[in-house]
Amino acid sequence: MTPLSSVKPLVKTGFLWWLLVVPLLLFSLLFWAFNGGHHLPWLLLAGVATVFILAMTLGYFLYQAQFNRLQQQLQQLRDLSDATSELLALPAQCHSESAFLQALLNKAVALVEGAELGSVILIQGHERKLHFAAAYGQELKKLQQLNMQLPQTFQYRLTGGRCDRVITINDTDSTDDQIARQLLGGQLIRATLSSPIYVEGKLYGLLNLDSTEPDCFNDYDATVIDMLSKEAANAIALYQKSQQIHQLTCYDTLTGLMNRSYFEQQAAQWSLRQQLPSYLLLLDIDELKRINEQYGHDHGDEVLRQLAQLLQQQWPAKALMSRLNGDKFALLSYGDAAQLSDWLQQVRSDFATQQPGVYFSSALVPFNGNVAESLDVAAQILDQQRA
Repeated sequence: MTPLSSVKPLVKTGFLWWLLVVPLLLFSLLFWAFNGGHHLPWLLLAGVATVFILAMTLGYFLYQAQFNRLQQQLQQLRDLSDATSELLALPAQCHSESAFLQALLNKAVALVEGAELGSVILIQGHERKLHFAAAYGQELKKLQQLNMQLPQTFQYRLTGGRCDRVITINDTDSTDDQIARQLLGGQLIRATLSSPIYVEGKLYGLLNLDSTEPDCFNDYDATVIDMLSKEAANAIALYQKSQQIHQLTCYDTLTGLMNRSYFEQQAAQWSLRQQLPSYLLLLDIDELKRINEQYGHDHGDEVLRQLAQLLQQQWPAKALMSRLNGDKFALLSYGDAAQLSDWLQQVRSDFATQQPGVYFSSALVPFNGNVAESLDVAAQILDQQRA
C-alpha cells in the first residue's frame, strides 16, 4: 500500500507558476495592443496584476486545503478499511465474546477523533435490560451496577423505539439521556454517538462513543461508527457460530461436560505441579442399561444430568470433566487425595438422595501426564471392584 505521504498533488507547483506568469504576459500584450502600441498604463496594469495574483494565491491555498482534506479522508478510509478487516479476524483471536467486544470498542475510539470514552451495551431478556459488556475510559464494574432498560436511552427515544440508525448528540444538555447523566458520577458527557448492533435481525446491543466536549462529532464520525457496527455484527455472528460448532464438537449435549476426545486433548496439556498433586477420577454408573429399560431413557438421561451437575457443583471450575461414553465420567483435578475423596463422598451422598437406589463406582488414581495410561489404570480398578 502506498503511504499517503508519498501521494503527489494533482497539480505540480511548477505548473502553477506557469498559470500565474502566462496570464500576466497576455494581460500586458492586450493592454499594449488596445493602447495602440503606445506606452502601457502601468498603474492600471499593476492593479489588475495584483488582483490576479491575489486571486491565484487564494485559489492555490484553497486547492491545497481541499487536497489536504481529501488526503486526510483517504487515510481515514484506509484506517477504517483495515479496522473492518481486522474485526473479522478478531473472533479467532479473542478467548471470549466480551474480549471481542472490548477490542471492537478500542478500535472505534481510536478511529473516531474526539472520542474520549465509550461502551458496548448488550440488550438482555424480554425486559430489555442494559448490560455493559465493555468500557473505555470508565470503570466497567461501576457501569455494570447501573440498573437501566433500553427505553431509558436516547437511542430508543430519538428513533421512536426503532433503534435503526446512528444517533449523534453534540450537546447532551438538550436531551434527557439518563446514561449520560450517570456514567461519570457528575462529570457530564457532552457529546455522544450511539449505533445499534443487529445480529441476525435482532437488536444485540449498542456501541456508544462519548466526549466531555460538545460539538465534537460530525457526519463522517457517524458513518465510521455505523460501518464498524455492521462489520461487528458480522464478526459477532461468526464468533457465535464458531462457538456453537465448538460446543457441538467438543461437549456432550446431554450433560454439558467435555466429550472424550476433547477431554483427552485438554488433559494432554495439563500442567503438573510439584507442590500440588493431580488426580484422575473415573466414575461408572452401575446398571444404567437396566435403569433405561425399567424406567425409560428419559429417566436414565436425568440420572446422567444430575451426576454431572453434582460433579460441577463440588469440584472447582478449573477441573476437567468429561462424559467419556454412555455411563462413564472422568475428572482431572488438582488436590490431595483426602480432599478429593471428601468431595467424592459428598457427591455420592447427594446423588443417593436425588436418585435412591442408583449407585456409581469410582476409582481415584494419581495423574502422571499420560492420559491413556491413567484411564487404563482407573478402569482396571473399577473392573476389580466389580469382580
